[in-house]
Amino acid sequence: MPNCPNCGREIQGGMRFCPNCGQDQSVVVPQDQRIPTEDVPVPPPSGSSRGGGRRKWVIGLLGCGGLVALLLAALLVVAVVSGPTNQTAQSGGGGQENSEESKEEKKKPEPKKKSGPDNVQASVGQTAELSDRTLVVNEIERNYAPPTRVPNLQPGNEFVRMFVTLTNTGNQTFDYNPNNFKVQDSNGVQQTPRNPPQLPYTFQHGSLAPNGILEGNMVFQVPQSDPGLSLQYEPFEQRSIGTITVTL
Repeated sequence: MPNCPNCGREIQGGMRFCPNCGQDQSVVVPQDQRIPTEDVPVPPPSGSSRGGGRRKWVIGLLGCGGLVALLLAALLVVAVVSGPTNQTAQSGGGGQENSEESKEEKKKPEPKKKSGPDNVQASVGQTAELSDRTLVVNEIERNYAPPTRVPNLQPGNEFVRMFVTLTNTGNQTFDYNPNNFKVQDSNGVQQTPRNPPQLPYTFQHGSLAPNGILEGNMVFQVPQSDPGLSLQYEPFEQRSIGTITVTL
């Protein structure tokens, strides 16, 4: 086995540093700078702790430029360990933010959807509005006496006259018809108009242009002194747009 040029101890072939003094074996040490052999600690037996030899090897490694290599290795280890940790932290934070955003979206109330045509309630003299028109029952006359004799007035009944105003508030023409009006009594029985001859301002049928206004009278036969009468207006052109109910 070769000897260390610095301390003279035997070392295994191929070793770059002396395990006893840490000397780089590729460097020639002048005679006057070599360590006396008696000053070099004897390596411990093979069965004992080898910590002393390792410490001397580390010292030699540091003395021969190994410090830079150790620092680079330490930086590499820190980069490898901290890199995935930061990514995990960032990923986790983003996930938490996304989760909070999802919760906020779930908390937002959903807009109410229309279930169908409007059902508007009104009283005499009050304007009731549908999507493209308004209706007002201006006045009501109980026990109305027509200008001419009207047959078929049932016993226990009376005539009721109503004067209404219909306005087109939309941008398209629509049709109107007195049969779209019905009077309902307390028992739920509905009657269509029975307009007598020579009734002034009779509400008839026709078409009403945008911004058009129609006024007219309608006469209904109802139970005498019924307190639960209501007028229902439900137009039907191409579809039902709703119902107006006016309490009389």
